[in-house]
Amino acid sequence: IMPEYKVQYFPFAGRAEPIRMLLRYGGIPFTDNRIPFDDWPKIKQSMPLKQLPTLEIDGKSIPQSIAICRYLAKIVQLAGRDGKENLKIDSTVETLSDLLEKLVDYAHEKRKTEKSELEEDFLNKTLPIFLSRFEEQARENGGYIALTRLTWADIIFVCMYEDAVNFVERDIIAEYPNLLEVRENVLAVPAIKEWIQIRPKNQIHTFYDLKTDL
Repeated sequence: IMPEYKVQYFPFAGRAEPIRMLLRYGGIPFTDNRIPFDDWPKIKQSMPLKQLPTLEIDGKSIPQSIAICRYLAKIVQLAGRDGKENLKIDSTVETLSDLLEKLVDYAHEKRKTEKSELEEDFLNKTLPIFLSRFEEQARENGGYIALTRLTWADIIFVCMYEDAVNFVERDIIAEYPNLLEVRENVLAVPAIKEWIQIRPKNQIHTFYDLKTDL
């Protein structure tokens, strides 16, 4: 019997989007519960760790988006085939998570200080270090970021990319042809392409939508 899945998050892509994409990729039905910001204080105390996203499985809420994605990747066969492959995927995903944390910090700090003070350090130094590493991996793997085939790391990358473009309001991979190929390979997957076409519009982070590149 198929479990009942419910993704709970705010009304935008963010950290829940890889979860949604993995479920759609696997053809797994789920409830996409997008919680209005005004309702969050009322239900926050009922959530594990008092944070979102969560994946509810048969009424039991599970926190931590990366752990959820790793679990779903095994179900939909986007995980590694052995320990060594999973190590490569996990290493890539953790590095993507590090970059996302730095992107979020940059976006928040930018609101407090002059943009020019931050661009030299983050946009011209920190970001290229990460992207150059991912570019090399994508080149070695023929247009995929962790292995030589589609894995859940590629989905994490594309979702991080969408967030990043919204944070910095520019295309961060325009000069990285192999990362552009990763994006194209993920967006070409029929189930993912269909999801991006029909998913609700973000209520924040509206500068860029993956639909633009379908």
